[in-house]
Amino acid sequence: MKKMKLFAPFVTLLAGAVASLIMYYFHYSTQQMLTILLLVLFIFYLAASFIQGRLAAFVSQIKAQEEHEREVMEMQAALEAEGESTNQANEEIENGAE
Repeated sequence: MKKMKLFAPFVTLLAGAVASLIMYYFHYSTQQMLTILLLVLFIFYLAASFIQGRLAAFVSQIKAQEEHEREVMEMQAALEAEGESTNQANEEIENGAE
């Protein structure tokens, strides 16, 4: 989960770097570059934060489902073990009665 915290800042900085390079290549004025860069950083931060939140919710949903499946498997294993011990006890009783 620690790595997911860095998703939004990474996407924001990457978008800012790409936008800066493109604007420098096309010879934008400094005022235009700063205005556009601020807008790009803001938009990409919002978008990346939304995506990061959705990913976190998706990962937690998967973890909860896996936990539930693990609990069900443990319960089934316990019931099977209990059923086997009951069968063995019944066999011993039947063998002792003979």
